[in-house]
Amino acid sequence: MNIQNIYWQLYQDDPILKPGFPSPILADPSFLFPEVCPDGLWHLFAHNIFGVLEYVSEDGITWKKKKSIVWNAMRPFIYFEEGTYYLYYEKYKFFHVLMSWFPYRKWKSRIEVKTSKDLKHWSKPKTVIIPKFPFHKDPNYGESVSNPCLVKFGNKYRMYFSSSLVMVPDCGFCEPKYITVAESSSPLGPFSYFSEPIISPNGMDPFCNLGAGSIKVIPWKGRYLGFQNGIFWNPVRKESCSAILFLQSEDGIHFERINQTPILGPTGRGWKASHVYACDVKYSEAENIFILYFNARDKAHWTKGKEAIGLFVGKVEESKGNSKSGSKQKSKTKSNGKAKTNSKVSAKKKPTKPKPKKSKSK
Repeated sequence: MNIQNIYWQLYQDDPILKPGFPSPILADPSFLFPEVCPDGLWHLFAHNIFGVLEYVSEDGITWKKKKSIVWNAMRPFIYFEEGTYYLYYEKYKFFHVLMSWFPYRKWKSRIEVKTSKDLKHWSKPKTVIIPKFPFHKDPNYGESVSNPCLVKFGNKYRMYFSSSLVMVPDCGFCEPKYITVAESSSPLGPFSYFSEPIISPNGMDPFCNLGAGSIKVIPWKGRYLGFQNGIFWNPVRKESCSAILFLQSEDGIHFERINQTPILGPTGRGWKASHVYACDVKYSEAENIFILYFNARDKAHWTKGKEAIGLFVGKVEESKGNSKSGSKQKSKTKSNGKAKTNSKVSAKKKPTKPKPKKSKSK
């Protein structure tokens, strides 16, 4: 039996993309490999306080801003199938993302999609997910559906998304409370909603006791891997945190953690001191690595914190054995949730996918 071990580490200590003036944040990246893009470049979508932006790169490391795609939108997700690009995002009212930081201002959003054949010309938006069930809404904070992630299951399409809101006191803003699912026979819908969340916060869970955050799901070797950024209160540090949890599922609905501690968490200092947030993940068959772009925050409160985008890489190594745990990946991490550096990951030749540099941190 082959055992897959995944060794995670940061590509570099510094962010690969920083917010540009006047926005203090650049967040929620979603990307495409160059082989599925008409121009042969990497494409990455992220949002600032004004809307969704597009970036391009020759190597997945050095990025150049291309253009703004959607105003008054956030948390994009790009999906490609049979020559069509589907850009999903959370849409909100004009300037509402700034006004929502003030007390008693209720949030309201929906998930829209735009399509393109060339990544240059985009269709008019279409609404695909709206707040519908009680757990999509909060009487105090508003109605929210966000963080779309589309996955194909046979002839069906499954949309994972976050819903409802929970206030994070030391941040001064809300984060997603639940994660749920909707299904359709088309990427454009209509979608049938699951009537209950698939992931909810749990007061006994040290890494998901405030909110479920978001999840990205990918199929891999006969099962589904989930990358969830749980929102939690750290009683030792007496502050809120967010960290990326590594999950797996046989059916894409019932998830369990591969690692009991996060594979990537806040460091207490530097650009990712406070929170490690949402990510997008893809697996490169050619390079046998996972590419994970994420965003992180340096200070909790909205008046002080800034967010930037980093790169996390998982190197897959296979070995033969008869261990009963062989069906699960073993991700090597330190107790603080920061990935342990593994010297075997470094490549001697120039890669077509970014390979991690050795982290300076210990």
